[in-house]
This record gives sequence, C-alpha cells and structure tokens, in this order.
Amino acid sequence: MNSGSINSHSLSWSLALQAVVACVLGYGINSFAAPFDSAGIAVFGVGVAVYASLRFPPVFSIPLALIISIPLWLEHGSIVGKESLTLLPIVISFFGYNKSLKQVIKIGAGFWSIVFLPILLLEHSLHNGDNVNMLFSGVLVTWVSGVFGLITGHFAYLAIHGLKRQTSGESQRVTLHFLFSYFFSGCFFVASMAVIYLSVSLFQHQQEQQIRNYMAQRVNVLAFQLSNFIKQHQNAVTSTAQLLSSDAVEASFDDAASTSLEVLASHNPEFLTFLIADKSGDITHAYPFGMLEKAQRNGVPNVAYRPYFYEVMQSGKTYLSNVFQGRGFGNDPIVALSAPILDKEGLPKGIVEGSLSLKSFAAIDRLSLNGFSMLIEDQKGDVIYASQALDLKSLSKAPVYACEPQCGVEIENGVQGKTWLRLTETMSFANWRVSYYFDKRLLLISMSNYLLKDLLLLLALSAFGTFTGYVVAKMVGAPIRRLVRYIADFDPSNKDIAEAPQRALHIQELSSLSDEFMSLESRLRGAFAELKDARKAEQMLNVELGELNQSLESRITEKTEHLEYALKRAEAANVAKTQFLANMSHEIRTPMNGIIGSCELMLDSDLPEHVRARAQVISRSAANLLMILDSILDWSKIDSGKMQIDIQSCVLRELLDASCELYRSTAAAKGYDIQLQIENDVPAVLNLDAGKLSQILNNLLSNAIKFTREGEVLVSVSYGSNALNIAVTDTGIGIPPEKLDLIFEQFEQADASTTRHFGGTGLGLPITKGLVELLNGQLNVESEIGKGTSFKLVMPASVGEMDLSSTLKNSEATQVALPPGLRILLAEDNDINAEIVMDMLKATKVKCIRTRNGEDTVIAERKHDFDVILMDCQMPVMDGYAAAEIIRREGRNKDSLIIIALTANVFAEDKNACLAAGMNAHLSKPIRKQVLFDCISSQLTRV
Repeated sequence: MNSGSINSHSLSWSLALQAVVACVLGYGINSFAAPFDSAGIAVFGVGVAVYASLRFPPVFSIPLALIISIPLWLEHGSIVGKESLTLLPIVISFFGYNKSLKQVIKIGAGFWSIVFLPILLLEHSLHNGDNVNMLFSGVLVTWVSGVFGLITGHFAYLAIHGLKRQTSGESQRVTLHFLFSYFFSGCFFVASMAVIYLSVSLFQHQQEQQIRNYMAQRVNVLAFQLSNFIKQHQNAVTSTAQLLSSDAVEASFDDAASTSLEVLASHNPEFLTFLIADKSGDITHAYPFGMLEKAQRNGVPNVAYRPYFYEVMQSGKTYLSNVFQGRGFGNDPIVALSAPILDKEGLPKGIVEGSLSLKSFAAIDRLSLNGFSMLIEDQKGDVIYASQALDLKSLSKAPVYACEPQCGVEIENGVQGKTWLRLTETMSFANWRVSYYFDKRLLLISMSNYLLKDLLLLLALSAFGTFTGYVVAKMVGAPIRRLVRYIADFDPSNKDIAEAPQRALHIQELSSLSDEFMSLESRLRGAFAELKDARKAEQMLNVELGELNQSLESRITEKTEHLEYALKRAEAANVAKTQFLANMSHEIRTPMNGIIGSCELMLDSDLPEHVRARAQVISRSAANLLMILDSILDWSKIDSGKMQIDIQSCVLRELLDASCELYRSTAAAKGYDIQLQIENDVPAVLNLDAGKLSQILNNLLSNAIKFTREGEVLVSVSYGSNALNIAVTDTGIGIPPEKLDLIFEQFEQADASTTRHFGGTGLGLPITKGLVELLNGQLNVESEIGKGTSFKLVMPASVGEMDLSSTLKNSEATQVALPPGLRILLAEDNDINAEIVMDMLKATKVKCIRTRNGEDTVIAERKHDFDVILMDCQMPVMDGYAAAEIIRREGRNKDSLIIIALTANVFAEDKNACLAAGMNAHLSKPIRKQVLFDCISSQLTRV
C-alpha cells in the first residue's frame, strides 16, 4: 500500500502499527541525554518525525511530531530552538507530503536555514552575547540537529519506499548529479557528525573528569588546611590557658595574664580579640588592652551567657563555637576558640577565649585556581566563609538542595540560579562542612571554542561531500550521456558506421554496457539486412496469398451461408417445438379439464357401483394421460435449460408420506405395501426443492411398483455430510447389467418387450436423472435379474428451521371450505370448462357470474363488487392478461380484488406473465376442486 492510498484518512492496521512504532521510537530517541553540554539543543529523534511527515498525511503526522517533540520541552534549553525543531516536521508535512524529492529538500532546508537560523542567532545573542564562541556553537548545534533530522528522516523514507513517489500521476525524475550530490553530502554529514560529536563528547568528558578530580583533591586539601588552621589556633589558646593554670603565675596572675595575651596576639594575628573571664563570667583581662573599657561602656562585661564560656566551664575542655555576631568588643562575624583555666583541684576557675576573624580563611581561598569557589558552613548550616563568586554573606544560611543528601556532583539551579559542579567534605573534629564549587558555564565556555571548530569542520566535510558527489556523478554520467546520444543517433539502415563513444573512464559496468551495445549494433544491422530480404519475400508471398484468399473467401462465404441457414432452421425448429408443446398442452388440457372435472363431480355424487367404477376408470385414464403430458413438458424444460429450482424449508416426513401414500393403493392392488424407513438422525426440516424431490420420488416409486408383481417396495432414508440419502428398492424383474446405462436415455426401455408388458413412454427415468443433476445430486442404480432393482439418490440439503405454524395451516387446509356468500366472477370462453367450475362452486353457496371474454370481464367488474375473479388467459376480444392489467389499474376494487388465473398454459413464463399482469395466483388445467378451493381460501386469508 503506497502513501497515496491513505488520502481517505483511514489507516490500515499495518500503517497504524508503523505510526505507533515511529512515535515510540522518536520519543525514545529524543529522551536520550545529549552527548555533550552546549548552549544549543542536540537531539537525534527529529528524523523519525520527518519520516512520519513524509509517510503519513498531515492529519496523522502532525500529532506524531508533537508527541515525539515532548522530551525536548521537558529539558532546559533555547525556546526558539525547541519551537524550530518541533515545527520542522510539521512544515514538511504541510508543504512536502506527496511532493518531489527536490521539493522536500527545498522546503526542509529552506525553512530551517532561512527562517529559523536568524531567529536562533538573535536569541542566543541575548543570552550568550558575552562569548562569541558560545553563541555560534549553540546556534550551530541546534541547526545541525535539524539538518540531521531532515537528512536521516528523508533517507529513511527513500530507503523504505524508493525514489519513485507518485506526484501528479507520474514518477519523478532526478538527475544523477543531484542524486549523487545529495546522497554524498548527506552521508558525509551524518558520518562526520557522528565522529565529531563522539570526539566532542569524549573531550568534554575528559575535561569534566579532570575538573572533578581537581575538585576532589582540592576539597580534601581544604579540609586538611582548615583542620590544621583551627588546630593551630586552638593549641595556642589552650597553651595560654595551661600557662595561666600553673602555680608559678598564681602570685602574679594579672601581669602574667596581660603578658600572655599580648604574646598570643603577636604570634597569631588572625585573632581579632582575646579575653580572660573568671568563673562567674566577668571579664578580667582583654586584648587589645582598651577593649575591656569598651565592653564595660557597651554594658557587656560578663560573658557567662556565651556558649564558649559555659560549655568550657561545664566540660572542662576546649571549645570551638559556631559562627556568630560579635558584641561588646566588635560587631564582626567571628568564631570563638576557648580553653579552661584550672585551679589546683583541676576544676575550671575561668577561661581564655580568642575571637578568630573569618577573613583569615581568605588566605586559604586564594590558593584555588580561577573559577573555583569555597564555602565553609558550621553544623547549623550558617555560612562561616564563602568565596566572592558565590555571593554568600557570613552568618547567612548556606544553600540547601532538594536532592540532599543524595546529590550528585552537578547541581542545577544552584547558587545564583546557575549550574555548578560541587564536592563536599566534613571536618569531623569541628563538624563543619567544606564545599568546593565550579561554575559549569565556564566549562561550556572553554568547550565552545573546541566545539565551534569541530562544527565548522563538519560543514566543510559536508561541502566536500557535495563536491565529491558532483564529481563522481560527472565521472559516471558523462560516459552514459555519450552512450545515450550515440544510441539516439543510431540508424541501422545507415551503412556508414559512426564513431563509438569514447571510454574516458574505464568503469567495468559502463565498459560492459558499451561493449554489449556495440555487439547489439552489429546484430541489429545484420537483422535489418535480413528484414529487408524478408520483406521482399513477404511481398511475393502476399501476391500468392491474395490469390489464395480470393478463392478461400468465396468458399468461406458459401459455408457461412449454409451454416447460418442451418442455424436458423434449428432455431425455428426449436421455436416450433416449444410452440407446439405449448399449444399441445393447452389443447389437450382444455378437454382434459372437462373429463377430469366431470369425473370428479360425478364421484362426489351418489352413483351406482358399476357406474362409479366406470367413472374411476375414466378418471385414472385421464390422470395417466395428464402424467404423460407433464413428462413430455418436463423433459422439454430440462432439455432447453429452462427448468428452475426453488430451495425452501420442507418438512421431510410429510413429503415422504405423501409420495408413498399416493402409490400405496396401487401397490395394495398387487398384494404388497410400500415400506418407509427413516433413520432417527434424519432432520425433521431440510432446505431443498420439495416439488422436484417429490417428482423424483414419485417417478422412482411409479417405476418400482410398475415392475414389481410381488414382494415389496422399500424406501430407506438417511442423512449425513449435509446430504439426504434415499434408496428405493423393489423385488421386481430387475435390469440386465448391459442395459443399466440405457435406462436413463429418453424414450428408451431396458427391453423392447417392456413397453408391451408394462407400458410407459421411456421418459420417467431420464426426467428423474435430469432433475437430480439440476439439484447437484447423484442417482445410481444397482440391479439383478429376477431379484429386483435399487435406485440410490444422494441430494445436497442443509438443515432448515421448523415452522409449526405453517405446518398446522397446511394440515388444516384440506378441511377449509369457501365462506358462503362469496362473490366470484368466472371469465371463461369454453362452455364445458365454465360449466364444470360453476358446478364445483354450486354446492358451496357462493354467488358466481360468468363472462365469455376479457372485455365483458372488465365491464362486469366495474358494475358489481366481486371478491374473486377466476380468469382464463386465452379468450376472444380481449385476453385475460390485458383484462387483469386494466382491472388492477382502473378497477372498482383494484386493490382488494383477488384474481386467480385458470389456464391450460403451464410453463414458468406463463405463470410469470400472469403475476406480472397483476394476478394473485396461477392454477393450471385441468382444475381439481379441492386445489381450487384451497387456492381461493389461501388468497382470502392473505387479504
């Protein structure tokens, strides 16, 4: 199924599966992380969206493109870049679907490069204008993602569906130069991009790994340096406290304290102030020396509330405080180091405290390389010291990230909203934490120069690929074009041999093509010379054939005229036969109607026994004559192929019982009965042609009884494999084996003496065979002389549905009588037939009027209300067909009136003509009284 076949916007299951696969594949590829960090957007799933825009109509491809682009919008990056990458397949879908190869490239490349490239450049200049390399590398990365998507999506579509796209009813044509240039540049672009992106990714990974290694090393060094720094100053404070705790200075404690503070300050300039407090927290000594008076003026001569005092007094150990705001001696943020002064019993009697300036950590920070920043925070999370680049003030809260404590090295939306690389280390002795930061943008800036060079190299390689494709196309196409021109100028009738095309490039395939054409040229010249000779010989033969044709034409014309004459005679004979049979049927059935009708009326009255016997003989003889007539007509229908089948649901047992009952009296007269055996698995209702099955069974039973003097006739019925199996077996005279094939021939008997002894026309079995074949069944015969014959019938029949209501109606139909007062009009020109029908109706107390032709019938119907019209079809003045049509069109009771045809015409076309003229039913002569009453009753019931 090609792409043009889905313009109806209905997807087959196959195309729906392709769309789902494309959607999942594109979404998954776009979800992959970029191979390197840059200011642009590096994605690879746009090609799947481009493929979908070329494969499916816009109504399907646009939703696919939007779904595939969702991962782009879930990541940070250029808004214009995301919009352009999302719109690229949508624009191709609108303007490139079902378009030529060049049109797709123009739309994609033109839209991408001309429209969005300047907008991308403007957006990046607003965000990265301070660094040219970062600006152009970001723009090129996004542009390359779009071009990569266009090329890969277009290549994938061409690889799967070929270059012949149906555009305006013709397959497009592209030049070899364009094709080679496009594919070479595309392949160079994709291959170079893969190599360059891999190189950039490895280089960036290497650079980032080096930075991380440096940071890991540096954060350990910082922790070590800070630990030494704190321990050094803590040891100085502790040493002074130990000196003041000795017995040697007890007598001159004040002088020793002042001297010790002065010495301590001279050796540790990182301390801002020192103080000595007694056990009640009152400050006794301070350095610088004027600080004590300053503290007393500020109202803070006591430090008992300070943690560095009461923690030391309670524990008797040195203490390192968190960062806090100084009071009394100054307002600078400080860290306090304190140690206890012990008495003789070893109990604290005071403290020595030094306030360490936070600016002292700057010396350690200056040892870091450019771009790296340091953050020191205490156990409460307050900033002790932060590098200037972090813009965090002392005593402020250090930043807390949602990912703590499982944060990785890279922190997004960190300090100042930037992305940082961060490593931390905890100083166990002080429960402080040291963090080392590096601005990720500085890495991107350092990478942009390398990336920009590689992208420019990518463009150069793509241009080189285009040039290479052009050169290769020219090298391959030039010999082909020369050969094409040579072929175009080739004339086999010209004996002057033109110069063969030059082989500037010895490409094996092109050389073979040229050699084959040169060989073909020589063969064509030889064949052309032979053709000229053949034409001369043909001209001579044409003259001879012309003479022969003249004699043949006259003979053919003569034979054709004979055949046409014979065909017309055969058709005329067939028409005459049909007309003869129809006329014979009509002329015989008309008097037969009088004979059978009279006999039936006589038998209904009280007759002497010998008279009744004579009447029954007359009735049976007429019935036999009618059977012979029906056999001839049936054979005529079968022979002409006009016999039709009517498959309907039939109650099988009723049909079988009726056929057996019909011949049971004849069998009883010979001293035996007809046995009917039906197996239990035979369905009650079957779908078959009941009339023809009944006719087949009647013929077989008639034959069996005719040739069986004693014994029995057995009818066995079974069902299997959707087929009805009936076997009619007798104990008659049997048929010789050599005569079995003759009994199904028309007018044939197994023996010439058969007709003399048993009678018969020889049409019963041929008609039966024809009916069985018409119903797609099989009829086989097995016989043995003196033992009997068995006819086995196999007829296809499916199981039908039981209709008890119709069965009940049929069973009650024999008991139905005509309602008294029924108004009947009898249209009959034959006095005998009219008298018989009138006599049949007389005993039912109905009102009956007779007309002799169709015109009188129409007039009578207009004057009087009738319930039923019994219409003969062949009458003088106006026939029954015309009269019925006029009554149905203009009659007094045209809609409710019942018209029943009573005619000697029994062919199917006669019945159809009656129904077409507007009659409700058709009865063939001779008319049976009960059949007539049943027909009238059934039609009245329908009304």
